[in-house]
Amino acid sequence: MRLPGPRARRVLAWLATLAFVAFVLWKASEDLSANWARVEARASSLDPSWGLVALSTLLVLATYALLIHAWRSLVAAWGAPLGFRDAARIWTVSNLGRYLPGKVWSIAAMGLMSRQAGVPAGAASGAAVAGTLVNIAAGFAVLLLTGLPVLRSLTAGSESLAVAVAGAITVGLLALPFLLGPLMRRAARLLGRDVPVREAPRPVLWLVVLANVAAWVGYGLAFGVLARALLPGSAGNWLGYVAVFTGSYLAGYLVLFAPGGIGFREIAMVTALTGLGLTSTVDAWLLAAASRLWLTVLEVAPGVLFLARDATLRFPPSAPDVPT
Repeated sequence: MRLPGPRARRVLAWLATLAFVAFVLWKASEDLSANWARVEARASSLDPSWGLVALSTLLVLATYALLIHAWRSLVAAWGAPLGFRDAARIWTVSNLGRYLPGKVWSIAAMGLMSRQAGVPAGAASGAAVAGTLVNIAAGFAVLLLTGLPVLRSLTAGSESLAVAVAGAITVGLLALPFLLGPLMRRAARLLGRDVPVREAPRPVLWLVVLANVAAWVGYGLAFGVLARALLPGSAGNWLGYVAVFTGSYLAGYLVLFAPGGIGFREIAMVTALTGLGLTSTVDAWLLAAASRLWLTVLEVAPGVLFLARDATLRFPPSAPDVPT
């Protein structure tokens, strides 16, 4: 039997992906349409606590600052110090690339902007790839650790399994600085890019790992505060909200062809919220939509403000004509 050629396999893979996407979106639209009237009625009766909305926003911005500091620490360890403002500009503007299909645009933009700021090509590309790898690995670690109480509550006698998983995750996080070199080489091959692997001091790498773990926790806590702001009667503990946000965000991020993970993040969030008993289906869809709007503004606004500032500096307004 003759196997299909490379082109035919690519076409088959594309058709399978398209069928999977169509099926997921159809199921989501079916569920949403069945609950649309109740979602609309629930939304009209909302009375948000704007103080809590502001608190959740501050938590997200503080998390951004932590991630920016971790990234610039990695770049500095590779011999290219950056001021915090320059690092914030590069990080936030390149972050806009996640709203393009493929997800690699953020990495490419971060590398390009870093080189324009005087960072050597190796340090720029290496820091961008390393930061992404550490962020994804830390996200899965946080997801598993925060999901352990759920595992214990759902399965009797799982205490030993929970302890074993927690121990394995802890060892994996501690080993991540040592595994970063091979992971970067593998990522470079997958991306088709030449990313020089540089050794950074272990304390800096551990700082980057811990900062990314703290960032996922911060995002999850901010999501929990937002849930309390919109739905005061929300059930569940804070770990549940951290697990839901982290898992749904990773699900959306890893679907490479979906800009910003749109659709897939919301489906994963609704499934997790209802599966863990944190909200009803109606409230879950409402919270997923509000979270998408809230986080999109917070992800896009900083980068757009930096771009507007750059445009103002590059093209300053001309002085008005003064009649003589």
